[in-house]
Amino acid sequence: MDTMRISGVPAGAEILVQCNSLSSLVARRCADNGRWKTRMFPARSRNWRPSLKRRFPLVVKSISSEPKEKVADAVIDSEQEVMNPFAPDAASVASSIKYHAEFTPLFSPERFELPKAFFATAQSVRDALIMNWNATYEYYNRVNVKQAYYLSMEFLQGRALSNAVGNLGLNSAYGDALKRLGFDLESVASQEPDPALGNGGLGRLASCFLDSMATLNYPAWGYGLRYKYGLFKQRITKDGQEEAAEDWLELSNPWEVVRNDVSYPIKFYGKVVFGSDGKKRWIGGEDIVAVAYDVPIPGYKTNTTINLRLWSTKAPSEDFDLSSYNSGKHTEAAEALFNAEKICYVLYPGDESLEGKTLRLKQQYTLCSASLQDIVTRFETRSGGNVNWEEFPEKVAVQMNDTHPTLCIPELMRILMDLKGLSWEDAWKITQRTVAYTNHTVLPEALEKWSLELMEKLLPRHVEIIEKIDEELVRTIVSEYGTADPDLLEEKLKAMRILENVELPSAFADVIVKPEILPVTAKDTIDELEDAQTSVEKEQEEDKTAVVEEEVIPEPKVKPPGMVRMANLAVVGGHAVNGVAEIHSEIVKQDVFNDFVQLWPEKFQNKTNGVTPRRWIRFCNPYLSDIITKWIGTEDWVLHTEKLAELRKFADNEDLQSEWRAAKKKNKLKVVSLIKERTGYTVSPDAMFDIQIKRIHEYKRQLLNILGIVYRYKKMKEMSASEREKAFVPRVCIFGGKAFATYVQAKRIVKFITDVASTINHDPEIGDLLKVIFVPDYNVSVAELLIPASELSQHISTAGMEASGTSNMKFSMNGCILIGTLDGANVEIREEVGEENFFLFGAKADEIVNLRKERAEGKFVPDPTFEEVKKFVRSGVFGSNTYDELIGSLEGNEGFGRADYFLVGKDFPSYIECQEKVDEAYRDQKRWTRMSILNTAGSFKFSSDRTIHEYAKDIWNIKQVELP
Repeated sequence: MDTMRISGVPAGAEILVQCNSLSSLVARRCADNGRWKTRMFPARSRNWRPSLKRRFPLVVKSISSEPKEKVADAVIDSEQEVMNPFAPDAASVASSIKYHAEFTPLFSPERFELPKAFFATAQSVRDALIMNWNATYEYYNRVNVKQAYYLSMEFLQGRALSNAVGNLGLNSAYGDALKRLGFDLESVASQEPDPALGNGGLGRLASCFLDSMATLNYPAWGYGLRYKYGLFKQRITKDGQEEAAEDWLELSNPWEVVRNDVSYPIKFYGKVVFGSDGKKRWIGGEDIVAVAYDVPIPGYKTNTTINLRLWSTKAPSEDFDLSSYNSGKHTEAAEALFNAEKICYVLYPGDESLEGKTLRLKQQYTLCSASLQDIVTRFETRSGGNVNWEEFPEKVAVQMNDTHPTLCIPELMRILMDLKGLSWEDAWKITQRTVAYTNHTVLPEALEKWSLELMEKLLPRHVEIIEKIDEELVRTIVSEYGTADPDLLEEKLKAMRILENVELPSAFADVIVKPEILPVTAKDTIDELEDAQTSVEKEQEEDKTAVVEEEVIPEPKVKPPGMVRMANLAVVGGHAVNGVAEIHSEIVKQDVFNDFVQLWPEKFQNKTNGVTPRRWIRFCNPYLSDIITKWIGTEDWVLHTEKLAELRKFADNEDLQSEWRAAKKKNKLKVVSLIKERTGYTVSPDAMFDIQIKRIHEYKRQLLNILGIVYRYKKMKEMSASEREKAFVPRVCIFGGKAFATYVQAKRIVKFITDVASTINHDPEIGDLLKVIFVPDYNVSVAELLIPASELSQHISTAGMEASGTSNMKFSMNGCILIGTLDGANVEIREEVGEENFFLFGAKADEIVNLRKERAEGKFVPDPTFEEVKKFVRSGVFGSNTYDELIGSLEGNEGFGRADYFLVGKDFPSYIECQEKVDEAYRDQKRWTRMSILNTAGSFKFSSDRTIHEYAKDIWNIKQVELP
């Protein structure tokens, strides 16, 4: 027996220490002398069954390069040092992987192939994460820190294995261990499916934020939903985009831990009654249960591992109607179970139908209710027996990522009032001090509105609370603007109220009083005409038959439905509202929420988005990372991106430029293989890689891009082979992104791109001079290949419509030059990288309104080149489809789906001219490489670390907490 001394644990207690995946150590403190005795047991022994009376956190060595840290009260002071449970050497790691392959199996034992190797490796890494994970939250609970909770409907995480191994500093250990087992780390990591928990920038931003919060040691937590099928898996056929259910959970998720002891009741429908204590009670209706699934999020070169808690939904077992099932009514018997489970089936289910709208609202409420119940429970637990609700905002910060979690506001009010007994006034003060709102869009469809009728049925108690909040807001507006100017007051109420198309609260029913205007009748009109006639005309009319006087009866007006404006509720109910780029925040203040800014200017601020440099340079682009480290002289840039600026002094160095181009070529070769595998097309790595990868939407203007390619193709066809080669730089134009399943026009754009690609890619006259590729099922893993290989990236949204963009930051970080409008973060990127290193075109944000007005008035004159390209498309060169609906949306002066709302035609000539400048610059590879280096050097401000520091300081008021 070996002995050890452990303080802070009572005599007689027994604990378990896992030393590695093949053995464990049981320690018992002897009651007679307080000494600890330990013994090693092989984990594979069938006879080993220790009874553990109590577990205590123990000292372990850091699994990164940091020194050993004390993480709890119990401290090991051993005469024989306890082994690091996850020693970072290849032999220990290989043993751990083999253990999980045998004893945590998800596959049959006969074969040890790549899928099995991935799961065993992931489970091995998870063991390491769990130790830091548990230690992190044990310490947070013990110290009772203020914690930020980030609520988002999306978390677009990407693969976790490479990221976790990299953050833990175990690349070499796992790489060598897998080689011993006959695999390589990259192949094993490629077996991991992307978690289908997000769609675009909103979800990727949330995941970047989690990485930065963990890396910077901020006490924080993410909350989302565990979608079984995600958004959809995109397939490209001859008919364009087709959707299929995602299968990311079919083989299970090795990173998640189900918390069967953490579940909360969620209610829908029912009615509100008064209880015997005079408090409101929400009773009856449909009851489900939200169950927690936790995913560890490791920081980079730190022991801090924070949590992403995802909610899955189910019905209580008693809701399964066994009697109906046995009588043959199988569907009816399981109806309650299905209704509960389907809430977490699909991200953004189609909401064209009432059923779809209801499901979406259920999703949003489930996220808010389960998360807030959990947050409140954690607050009470940390408070011990001395709960002071006034301290809630001093310990809790809730950030709503866009309007989807806005029901947090009435839900927190309901919990505080109905369940905790607080008054309205106290609950409202606490809620406003706790909650904050990030706005991500100026698009009307994204500033959510919900049917008041639907919400009254589904969430009756919350509608009562929202009505009271709206009444308080009306009182504030009336107090601020008075009643002397009824037109101004009516304008403010119409713009600012939470309830739209709803009568004013009874207390304010008579607040707007306007002079009475008598109705105009036919008689009034005739009398006025008669007065204006000359006396001669009157005499001539005397002999005529008198006109029958009839009152004009106006057609009855259809009252628009009552709506709940979630963005207005988010502004009113929170203490901070932020935009996500400087230009976007100004639009938010000057346009979207201008009336609220006049009332509460202190609420509004800017937080320009950022991306994690770990995933988006260090791990996805090792070739470039090594070059940066070599020339800067340190790898500290991964944590302190301001050091990237030091590359500027080497931008003209020929040795650096040569290495830089070689790294880009290696990344391009990877993409050549990806394109061949995914599409069957072969492309040249010597051509310029021109990439636009993002959600397919009209405002992002993939249509402008593909029409520019069509114009380029037309001009090529009009030239001889020698003229073409002289006039045009070879390009591979790559698209990727998903069109929402019910967004018809976006799906037409996908179809058009693939039709153009089919024609151009099979044209022998053009060959490698121009290729068009649509990469199907674009996701984070695809982006991690495309972005490092990119040379030109298109961020060409209509100015003023992109809130920020984060892919533009990722491209710039990886030495890609951007072509774009002055929109979103493009503005700030251009300032940092230098105007000469950014290809700018198009109308500016402050010109858009007048340009649309000119169009409506019929004053717009399309450029001849734009008319030329439309005619070419309609000629049938890309197939039998005439694309009437798609091209028709760019024509006319007014009407839904027409009049070129996104100004493709207006910006087209400027775009074509700018593309010519791109060709000119690319021909000079020394100049182009210099521009590329300066883009990476100038991207230092766009790290999500910087963004999180700003949130922590200006909105959440939380401090960094390092484990002792």
